[in-house]
Amino acid sequence: MNNNRSSRHENKEKKVNRLYNLLIAVVAVLIVFVGGTMILGNKDKSDNQAETTQNNPQTNDQKTDKTAKKDDDSSKDDQATDDQATDDQATDDQATDDQSSEDDQSSEDDQATDEESNDSDSQAEVEKNPEPGVAERKVDPSWDSVGTSQDAPAATYKKGSTDWNEMLKAVGEGSGISPSNMTVWRLGNNGGVGKAVATVSPKGNSSTKYRVQIEWVDGEGWKPAVVDKLQ
Repeated sequence: MNNNRSSRHENKEKKVNRLYNLLIAVVAVLIVFVGGTMILGNKDKSDNQAETTQNNPQTNDQKTDKTAKKDDDSSKDDQATDDQATDDQATDDQATDDQSSEDDQSSEDDQATDEESNDSDSQAEVEKNPEPGVAERKVDPSWDSVGTSQDAPAATYKKGSTDWNEMLKAVGEGSGISPSNMTVWRLGNNGGVGKAVATVSPKGNSSTKYRVQIEWVDGEGWKPAVVDKLQ
């Protein structure tokens, strides 16, 4: 009787042990399955990513090309800026050189004018107060004839005539007053057909008057002879 009970108890323990072993085996299989699934999933993901990268090299190349183009454009812009700055500097230097040349030329022209004026003054004979009513008398050998379209002076002293205009030109040569800016107080004979005298002043300045004696030179026209600055 006791032996039967003992045998049944042993059988029951064996069944429980087999059940535990089976459960342990199932759990182990599940662990292996889940782990393998995770490992295979990560591998597939990596492979897919690598395949995507491999299948789309053009995208990477395009990014590389865009980056290179951007760098190249930036380099070209910098070069263009440097070139423009160089051109601007060259333009400024050229303008400075041109201005310097113009200034030098102007200075030379002014110097030449001053020298001519000094030469003219050195040749001119100037006499202070030569007679009552005359502050200064000037005779300058450098005075020249003004040219003419006449064979001889008309001696009519008609205002606006060719002879009149040529005489005023000679008067302006001696007095330094342009005929267009000249007030003529008198223009007439001075003792002969080839001699005349005029009293003039600048327009708007009647207090400054000049008495200019002019003479006729055959084939050359009228020329100043004596200029008196009147008091």
